[in-house]
Amino acid sequence: MKIMLGRIWDSIKFGETVLLEHSATTPTALGLCHLIKWAKGKEYDVLIDDILDSLYLYKMQMKLSGCGDEILDNVKVIKAGGRLEVGKVIERLSIKEPVIQEREYRRVFDPLLEETKVVNPVVGFEKLLLLADSKREIITTLNNILSFVGDERRIAFYFINVDVLESITPKGFAIAGGNCNDRC
Repeated sequence: MKIMLGRIWDSIKFGETVLLEHSATTPTALGLCHLIKWAKGKEYDVLIDDILDSLYLYKMQMKLSGCGDEILDNVKVIKAGGRLEVGKVIERLSIKEPVIQEREYRRVFDPLLEETKVVNPVVGFEKLLLLADSKREIITTLNNILSFVGDERRIAFYFINVDVLESITPKGFAIAGGNCNDRC
């Protein structure tokens, strides 16, 4: 499995944004663990976006699976909401309307991209969509992802729990290229 994942990670180019859709029962912590090991093996910086303490759940799953949660100890983290610290938290952002949140995020993120190429796993993104007050906010939040596509200083991996998304407007998810299983 490691070799297959390594080949998949190797095939992805800087500038790409990857949506990794999963169900609530998928052991995604193993995927994140392998992704971090792959990135560190290639000497890329890893910067995780932790939305509403999702990274803590990944850490616990890594620990229970035997993958080793200590891999997260030296990883840079930008926290959006939440209170549980995992990794080296370099900035805490509050959950606000999407336009303000993107501006604050870029203030922190852009200088980090000047230093080196970054592998950027994002965990808990679906929670931002769940918290959106309107379809417009869902669209704005999804468009925030698009603004990073093509930035060859980073590869982003959005771990998306599609079970959480079933409770929001499926059409908003379809815009992101998601699979609504014929519900859209």
